[in-house]
Amino acid sequence: MAATESTPLVTSHGSIDDSSKRDRKYLIVGFVSGALFVSLLVTFFCLGSFFGGKETEQHSSSDSSPKTSQKFNDDSVVHATGGGGVAPKFIATQFISFTINTIGGVAAHGECEDRNVDPSNGFCYLGNTENITEDVYHRAQILQNVLHKIRDDAFRESPDIDHAGNVLKIVAFPEFYWRGPNGAYSLSDMLSDEGVLIQVSESIRETVRDPFFNDFLFIFGTVIAARSPDDPLLPWERPINAKEVEYYNFAPIIKGGLNDDDNDNYSIVTKRYISGADFLSRTELPNPTDEHIHNYAAFDEELRKRLEKRNTTLIEDNIIDLDGLRIGLEICLDHRVGALWNTLRTKYHSTLVDVLVITSAGMSIERGPNPVVPGGVVYLSDGEASSAACRRSDDSGVYHPNSVCRWGIGDLKHIPSGGPGYSDFFGLTACWDMEQMDLLKGYYSRYQTQGCAYTLKTYDIDVLDDFKYYPPSVEIYPTVAIPNRL
Repeated sequence: MAATESTPLVTSHGSIDDSSKRDRKYLIVGFVSGALFVSLLVTFFCLGSFFGGKETEQHSSSDSSPKTSQKFNDDSVVHATGGGGVAPKFIATQFISFTINTIGGVAAHGECEDRNVDPSNGFCYLGNTENITEDVYHRAQILQNVLHKIRDDAFRESPDIDHAGNVLKIVAFPEFYWRGPNGAYSLSDMLSDEGVLIQVSESIRETVRDPFFNDFLFIFGTVIAARSPDDPLLPWERPINAKEVEYYNFAPIIKGGLNDDDNDNYSIVTKRYISGADFLSRTELPNPTDEHIHNYAAFDEELRKRLEKRNTTLIEDNIIDLDGLRIGLEICLDHRVGALWNTLRTKYHSTLVDVLVITSAGMSIERGPNPVVPGGVVYLSDGEASSAACRRSDDSGVYHPNSVCRWGIGDLKHIPSGGPGYSDFFGLTACWDMEQMDLLKGYYSRYQTQGCAYTLKTYDIDVLDDFKYYPPSVEIYPTVAIPNRL
């Protein structure tokens, strides 16, 4: 994680009655028309309980077909109307971010009792610090509930998600979603057939194999892992020097459904550069940057064979080619350093990508190169926590690395002042707050910025009086046409 942007802490306004909380939804109708105008109408109403109830029951045949959203007035951002036989398969993308703060709990607010606290920032790991297996399964349960909520949207009278089959839905979780109380998971345990992360991975794969997810691409945050190749002990079980440890940070990527030969579409994208905040000083695992180690370890032949055995593709050049669509994916500091752009320059003759997705914890779109084609989009899911999206609005075809997303709506957080720019930020169409505490309690900070209220405040819409704290959220952006596909 790169040096984080300043993030004010939220002061509690009183106790929380867990039993009375219900999910809240904000529907944002209208967004950018040009670069400087935005019309936002916020409709607020309560939804039924999400975490506590059963998954959506069977629907009648008349309700089994997902609804398709209408076209927006802005010709640059459209909702596809579906239709079979369209080649290439996808003509548009839609971004969905699960926005949860992955930085940790705040000791000053009493969230770190009986937990190791990082002395440099007063944060601690939130989750089950006594039982790693239970911690992993609980995080997987939160993830599964997000997937169920996305699926249930298709059967609503007015869906917020564009369920047309020719729109690729890109669902992203932030960096550090899988981190563990030791600061990292054991890489050897993780890749063994009996490892808890492998078991959880199989469960998630089974969920997204459903044909319903045929037009979804999932970036399930990142996994932090470590190992000591020359020592059978785990690197946090004894005093150890960082130079004796191999560090890893990678994003699990799954294309939903099954491909033409009924195989999984599973891969991992590796992070290259270590930030000082990736491994905090709150665990026994040494921070590699203290020993001037700034690169993650490469996967050796043994690890590559394990991945191959599990039908998993290792992606080390930040590029995913999917049904004729070229997608770049960067993890936090890699974006700041320009890892994708360096790959495109050196290996792809500076060919640009159609879509860039960033999963991070303390990054923003404009802090690194945005090498997308004219009309291409950049999406961000950040663990600080926020999300953002912008579209390259010029049609020159000439790319300049210093020309990044600059212009957009109102006082949107991710717009810096000054400097060249060629892209327009655009706003959400809907935001779902995850207020039900039964599943989330103890796994996220109530005092770190996140959720719909925080996002809407960046649009100069202040609804914070409705909240005693910031819950995580699912943030949904409008459908954007892929250049030269319509």
